[in-house]
Amino acid sequence: MMSQKALQSHRFDARNASEAMEFYYAKGWTDGLPVIPPTENKIRAMLEAAALEPDTEITFIEDRQVPIIAEKAAINAVMAGCKPEYMPVIVAALQAIGDPLYGYHGPATSTGGAAVFMLVNGPIAQTLEINCGDNLFGPGWRANATIGRAVRLVMRNVIGTLPGLLDRSTLGHGGKYTFCIAENEEKSPWRPVHVERGFRPGQNVVTVLAALAPHQCFNQLSNTAEGILTTFCALMRFSPGVRGQPEHILVIAGEHMEVFVKDGWSKDDIKQFCFEHTRTSFADLKRANIMPGTVIPEDEHTFNSVVQAPEDFIVVAAGGRAGAFSAFIPGWSGKRGSESVSREICMP
Repeated sequence: MMSQKALQSHRFDARNASEAMEFYYAKGWTDGLPVIPPTENKIRAMLEAAALEPDTEITFIEDRQVPIIAEKAAINAVMAGCKPEYMPVIVAALQAIGDPLYGYHGPATSTGGAAVFMLVNGPIAQTLEINCGDNLFGPGWRANATIGRAVRLVMRNVIGTLPGLLDRSTLGHGGKYTFCIAENEEKSPWRPVHVERGFRPGQNVVTVLAALAPHQCFNQLSNTAEGILTTFCALMRFSPGVRGQPEHILVIAGEHMEVFVKDGWSKDDIKQFCFEHTRTSFADLKRANIMPGTVIPEDEHTFNSVVQAPEDFIVVAAGGRAGAFSAFIPGWSGKRGSESVSREICMP
């Protein structure tokens, strides 16, 4: 039953939707794209879908001393174009970015340009039709586009993470509009990410990571798992943040996945191989001006891996069935500054 508690946000009158959208532009409350005017009925539908009272605190951003209140999150979810049934996913994602392990302030304010990558697992991914296949990071799916956008609008309008002010990204990337996908659990030969992290298969979970843009890996020449991963590793060895050793997402798509299945490789096999084959000598890092200092003899035999441990590769089965493409997504900075966080999506 819908709560009867009064909404506390300021109300503004507009003659029509067009005038309302222009008003939001003038106030700086959009991400550059048009928004849906948040009427009271739409806001209350969002709150009811997550069984939240308007004044419920979803999470607290310690670095900014800012609470995220349910009413404000619901307003931004409406603006983003979400359906009410998306609201529980948004709430879980906001709780995840409020976790101290995520360390909101670092990736949100850095010049490095990180976005909030969101991976949805569990039955809810299919129910909400969150894309896990063709054109994985591209347009065309309302859930992917608007769930991620809602989180970004909350960051902007509630937490105050505004470009040029508290968001100091030098370049940024498209994931700052939205960066939300699902894992293709139906087609995957492996345990899904949330099960690897201790959840039950039937639980609904969102995992967030402060992440840079996807880097496509093309290998049409190899018919072995080792051959495909050799290409992956060659491209990752000098990936952004290599000295900080952040977590990396490895997205294995259809044609490549078939090769891994044929060769009997598990996710753990993939992680171990990539850990061993993304080691780069200090000498090469210095020659590439990634590490400071002059090359000394010991540098030729001292190595740095792109992540701290094999489990810092998060392997995701997703993407289109056709094409010899997969991808890696570097995390921001390193685990000292921000780690991936998983939260259960609580359904009313």
